[in-house]
Amino acid sequence: MTPSSRPSAIIADEGRVVVRSLTVLAVVVVCGTLGFMLTERHWSVWQAFYFTLITITTVGYGDLGVSEVGQRFAAVLLLCGIGTATWTLTTVVQYAVSYQFDWKKRMAKALNRVSNHIVVCGFGRIGQTICRELASSGIEFIIVERDEPIAAEAVARGYLVVHGDSTDEANLRNAGLERARGIVCAVESDAENVFIALTAREMNPDAMIASRANTESGARRIEQAGATLVVSPFLSAGEDIARAISRPHLAEFLRQSNRHDSEFSLSEVAVGHGSSLAGESLQSYGQREKSIAFIALKRGDGETIFRPSGGVRFEPNDVIIAAGVPDALSRMALAAGC
Repeated sequence: MTPSSRPSAIIADEGRVVVRSLTVLAVVVVCGTLGFMLTERHWSVWQAFYFTLITITTVGYGDLGVSEVGQRFAAVLLLCGIGTATWTLTTVVQYAVSYQFDWKKRMAKALNRVSNHIVVCGFGRIGQTICRELASSGIEFIIVERDEPIAAEAVARGYLVVHGDSTDEANLRNAGLERARGIVCAVESDAENVFIALTAREMNPDAMIASRANTESGARRIEQAGATLVVSPFLSAGEDIARAISRPHLAEFLRQSNRHDSEFSLSEVAVGHGSSLAGESLQSYGQREKSIAFIALKRGDGETIFRPSGGVRFEPNDVIIAAGVPDALSRMALAAGC
């Protein structure tokens, strides 16, 4: 998922060179240790190993009473070991620098390839939940996060990340907002979410803008800034609890339908141009997929038909709200061309 301006085969070759250099160094250290154990028979393994290290690294610390034979062996080890140690250190450093540079270039290349995606501003608790749901739904997204450790955590999870402030237009552009289908303003500050919504609406007038809000006044300001959907986690939590108390069976039904392993779920399906569904009636399709119930149908011109009759026919750009078993809904989504 991460980036590379060079072929991956070249990077793999560099990795093999690093492994080879470390192997050669290890062989030199082992041979040096064994050699000193043979020439200085009263030395322990640790003494021989220690003297080998201070020899090939040119640290010194004295000869520790080395015999003449040991000195001759040390001279040979110096000639072979110093070059090996220097070569290994240089190779490892070069690979580390090269890998870091390649990683950034590969990430930038991957970011440029993504389109029709979602830009998620903020990878806090809400942002992480959103990204997890998007990933499970197979929807591509790019995260914009200014906190470096949090951004690194997102990268470690395999996500595409732009490290920077979401209120900076350049970072939103790097995240591909101009070619995105939508943006989620999930930072903790309502003021920042207002600014992000304003910038997003200017950069991509057609994008869907969803935002969190901490207060009712903040929600109003974000809506005025051009947000399509504003959700307050605190107000929503209170409403969910009240609904669970007043209508427990409905609340349980909705909770079960949102689970990934549920036998029944709600779904939204868009009918694309050239779809096999276009022109077919709901009754005809319902006879093939008996486990699907059509709840609403929104036409491309904005008209919404609730509980559509069987005679209604699918048209391109329709959005279908349906309930049924996940497999049947997946087949309908495939037929719709989304």
